[in-house]
Amino acid sequence: MLKHDVQAVLNSYYAEALAEAKAGFIQHFRELSAPFLLSVSQAYLDAPVRVMFIGKETNGWCGKLGAFYERPDSVDAVKDRYENQLTLGTGNSEFLRQWKRFADAFARGDRAAVCWNNLMKMDWHRPKRGYSRTSIGHSTHLFNFSVAAVQFEIELLKPDLIIFGSGHTYDRALKAVLPKRQTLKVEPKALWHFRSNGIECFRTFHPDAWDNHAPRPIKDYYREIIDTASKAFAERLPIPQASA
Repeated sequence: MLKHDVQAVLNSYYAEALAEAKAGFIQHFRELSAPFLLSVSQAYLDAPVRVMFIGKETNGWCGKLGAFYERPDSVDAVKDRYENQLTLGTGNSEFLRQWKRFADAFARGDRAAVCWNNLMKMDWHRPKRGYSRTSIGHSTHLFNFSVAAVQFEIELLKPDLIIFGSGHTYDRALKAVLPKRQTLKVEPKALWHFRSNGIECFRTFHPDAWDNHAPRPIKDYYREIIDTASKAFAERLPIPQASA
């Protein structure tokens, strides 16, 4: 699979889906962000284990939705924002640090080889909520648009491993995206390991959540996910070279 061909399919879907959804979004142009759209990398497509890391939604992603719809190059603009993120450091974001850890474990440290995605495609700005722009409760229209988009992305990009760093409060979106599931392990509200359509899937806390919301340190869950997935895909992963 070539990046150009896959991206062309994505772009066509985004343009058509956003055009169809516009009428339902018009009343929310000032409160919703521009959509979170993927720019697929060749490194991801060529990876021995295709990893998709899914969060909740961004906080202030690439401006407002109204401005997005006004731009003739809107899809390209948000894809550029996605690609720019790959050139930036992880800073104080534990989410971005965890993204790098997945790249270290499954893609020789190439963060571009781990597809970052979100369950909700737009965030919801409410001044009284401060930093939080959680949008799963915004509207049925946004929920259905997001679920359909993520389903399309998963079907097209065919990940082998999906990690949902979204917390249990987003499970209704997760279950809508992947309705067929076989549970392998559950630590209630903390860690869920399941398989869906041949994909190894894990759901745990968002990496930036506070540890006092969890039964044990949140990094422990991510270490367990990496350890479990590394064993599941051991035959595909390169054998680490011993140091001299």
